[in-house]
Amino acid sequence: MHELAAYLHLDEMTVGKLVTAGKIPSLQVDRQWRFKRTAIDAWIEEQLVGEDENFADVPDGMKLPLEDLLPDQAIITNLRAKTPVGVIEELAARAYTNGWLVDKPWFVGAVVERESLASTAMEGGVAFLHTRAKDKGKIGRPFVVVGRSWEGIMFGSPDGNPTYLFFLLGLKYDRLHLPILGRLARALRNPATIAKLRALSSPDQLRALLLKEDAAVRAGQVPEIHDAEAFKPKLDRTLRLRAIRRLQQAKKAETLPEKPATPRKRAPKAPAADKDKPKRT
Repeated sequence: MHELAAYLHLDEMTVGKLVTAGKIPSLQVDRQWRFKRTAIDAWIEEQLVGEDENFADVPDGMKLPLEDLLPDQAIITNLRAKTPVGVIEELAARAYTNGWLVDKPWFVGAVVERESLASTAMEGGVAFLHTRAKDKGKIGRPFVVVGRSWEGIMFGSPDGNPTYLFFLLGLKYDRLHLPILGRLARALRNPATIAKLRALSSPDQLRALLLKEDAAVRAGQVPEIHDAEAFKPKLDRTLRLRAIRRLQQAKKAETLPEKPATPRKRAPKAPAADKDKPKRT
């Protein structure tokens, strides 16, 4: 069982449930499960890829570098959306604009459907958005789009706090989805990393930090976990001033009543000269 779990890049408990439910081809000998590699490969190809693509052409999610899925155009440092559905729409629009997504309406609907079952937001201010179905015909190429909200959005996090970092996963195949999702979750366990991602000013810096943390996870380096309360994002002076101005403008727009337009006062007309009255000399 543990060999099969390593081969599928899944934890042994999950594999055990699939085997017990009869979803993975297996044979029980002397109360021990046995598996044939050829049968497992055929099952994987049937479940995850389909008839029109070769399983060998699908990259291994445990080894694929994150930079292949996260180009420079996949980083949105300042999300405009203020609602959960707006976030999904904005992230999907970026993927569609870059040609990674073929059917945007289907994808947005599938992500919203997944979120309606249970929020993918985690404690600490991070959410991993994805679909339940991996419809490869509607996704051009596997991608990850990252969006950041300065003010945060209420996204159903277990701790009841806003979510600031959103990862939209359009990975096309389960063989990619499960390992990449696990890698990102491990890379973002450290509150210090989340605080840095929330504070960095440029897309290049944000992407570089993500690639660095993912490379450490792939190398087997477990990130050291620090106290979440000790780490809060420290924005540089320019970004902090911009955020303050945005908040002040929003508050003014909410509190100040609209002033009714006051009509202009016309100057009084001068009295007409009396023609019959004699002029003084």
